[in-house]
Amino acid sequence: MKNPFLFGVVVKGHDFCDREEEINEIISDLNSGINITLISPRRYGKTSLLLNLFDRLDFDTFYVDLMGVTTARDFLDIFLKAFVEKLGGVKKITSIWKKFFPNVEDLQINLGPFGFNMKIKPTIRNMEEILSLPEKIGRKVIVAFDEFQEIVNIKEVDLLSLLRKKAQMFENTTFIFAGSRRHVMTDIFTNVEKPFYRFSKIYNLGSLNKDEAISFVLYKFNSTNIKIERKVIEKMYEVCEGHPFYIQYISHTLWNICNTKQNCGEDDIENAIEQVLITERPMFETLWDSLTPNQKQVLKNVANNISPYEIDLSAGSVKAALDKLRKLDVIEKENRRYKMVDPLFSIWLKNL
Repeated sequence: MKNPFLFGVVVKGHDFCDREEEINEIISDLNSGINITLISPRRYGKTSLLLNLFDRLDFDTFYVDLMGVTTARDFLDIFLKAFVEKLGGVKKITSIWKKFFPNVEDLQINLGPFGFNMKIKPTIRNMEEILSLPEKIGRKVIVAFDEFQEIVNIKEVDLLSLLRKKAQMFENTTFIFAGSRRHVMTDIFTNVEKPFYRFSKIYNLGSLNKDEAISFVLYKFNSTNIKIERKVIEKMYEVCEGHPFYIQYISHTLWNICNTKQNCGEDDIENAIEQVLITERPMFETLWDSLTPNQKQVLKNVANNISPYEIDLSAGSVKAALDKLRKLDVIEKENRRYKMVDPLFSIWLKNL
């Protein structure tokens, strides 16, 4: 029987642990034409949420993944390809070109056995033409940029200003800006000196709702005829603090452990968590080795719920370490206290 829990990939439908409250609120805002900024830590299911959200919208939706973008040409190629594929792809490439890009200069379309690629000269005129594409469709459109913070890597042109200039005049296009480098995303949308200041409503995507997550896991186990008590799932939820990736990851591991005996107990959840910690250890070690001695001291205190200032370092040195760890998205500040972003990394640190 197939393991019903998926992790590390985009999940949809019954494999997605519904974020009903978040999705319903975002849909309401999008229906009202409100631009959305969605900020979350890495591995929080941001992309899965976007694509499941798309399935519940009555508008044309376009998903643009900016991961790895470093130049204006990269941006234009990815942006344009996302639209062409959704509007008909290679079969309609000629009609799409004539209808939407009559004024684009030096557009190269290369057709191959496995699809097509497009190359555009990144002139200001071309960028303005391509950025105006959503409005040319002539009906309500939602454009979602995933990993939007990557746009700051583009240095040869102020693409943020150019995009804001065009987007603020759009009448039929609403944007979702999603990103996982939280300090960069926050700076883009809350810094009064930046073009996108107060351009959108900001959602900080948090951990999964406890009842929602437990019901999801319980349903998956029951649907594969494996008995599991609610208290076992509650323990898993508390250990991983509702982290979406670890909910799926630990559940996947737990299912493998319990599949043959058709029953899960508290010892099994301990075993599953230990297996996940062993698997994740190389990544934790790599991150740990990349930190300075000061950062390591501060981080161990945070992991053990001790004030980071209770170490033999100056206040300035502690603050510098804290600022760097926040920029790395290793820690976050919540209710005036610092806490670990990754709950299993925290467990690993406590065992050092």
